[in-house]
Formats: sequence, C-alpha cells, structure tokens
Amino acid sequence: MSYYYGTGPSRREALNLIIGSFIVWVVGITWISAISTSGLIINSILFILAFILHEYAHKLSAIRNGLYAEFRIQWMWAILTLITAILPFKIIAPGATVIYGMADEKTMGKISAWGPLVNVIMALIILPLALSGFYFLITAVYFNSFIALFNLLPIAILDGRKIFAWNKKIWGILFLVSVLLFIISLLGFY
Repeated sequence: MSYYYGTGPSRREALNLIIGSFIVWVVGITWISAISTSGLIINSILFILAFILHEYAHKLSAIRNGLYAEFRIQWMWAILTLITAILPFKIIAPGATVIYGMADEKTMGKISAWGPLVNVIMALIILPLALSGFYFLITAVYFNSFIALFNLLPIAILDGRKIFAWNKKIWGILFLVSVLLFIISLLGFY
C-alpha cells in the first residue's frame, strides 16, 4: 500500500470526506426547524465545516507528530449515522481519521484532543453571533457542541478514551466546556 504524505487529501481521502460530509449534512439538517433559505445554506456550510475541520485537525496533528493519517469512511458507522437522521437521538460518526505509525499515549491523546477542540472553538465563535440576533446560528452551536461532546465520551474508539488516558484534566476541561455549550444551545432551541 502506498501512502500520500502531503497535508492535502489524497483522491481516496477526498472522496471519503465528500461522502462523510454528505452524511453529516443529512443528519445536521434534521435539527433545523423553520428557517430561511439563507439560514439553511449557512448552517449547512457550518455543519460540513464542523465535520471536515474536526477530522483535518486530527490529520494535521498526526502529520506534525511524524505520523501518516487519512480520513476513512467506516461503512457500518456511516449507515448507522444515516439511520439516526430519522431518530430523536443522533450519532455523527460516518468514519474516522485513521493514524498509521507508532505513537505513545501522550501523542495519541494530543492528536485526539484536536478534533473536539476545533468543535468547541467553532461553537464559542458562533455562540455570540447566535445570541446577538442571528438566532438561526444556535443550530450550528448545538451541532458543534454535540460533535465535541459525543467524541469526548471516554469509550471505545472515540477521541475521549485516548484523551482521558493521556490527561484527565484536559479531558475534563474539554468535556465540561462541551457540556456547557450543549446546554446553552439546547436552551436556545426552547
């Protein structure tokens, strides 16, 4: 197997990101209620950015640490993600950035932390806009905080398990901020 070592996506990774983005978008728009066309377009762009930037943060951090990384669709999770589009509880996990190479717990923890951190930062940037009159953006805050919170669960293959194993304090801060942003965004819906 040959690897593409640039920071940009390989053809296979680009295709996987496009498919993953579409799946994420389908789930994201199910959270949108009555909204203008421009609001739908802006939220759609923010949903896709939340997903791509989360995955690319992992990739760039891995590359910075001398590892190869590439986003891959994981079909079982992709189908499960699509199914949850019609359910009240959502899963947004159509795939993952796969890291190749040997890395210690600290390096893997740092690489894993970058994805949820990007979503927390996006939510923190969007929240003041949502609260200052662009109310339709509360959905993008909700979406980003949900992705961060879900990925921070310290279980199985999720980012949270690797972050928790590396540094419980950093995991706790990210988790707490994600919970707070999620609660604020939920209050904005009601």
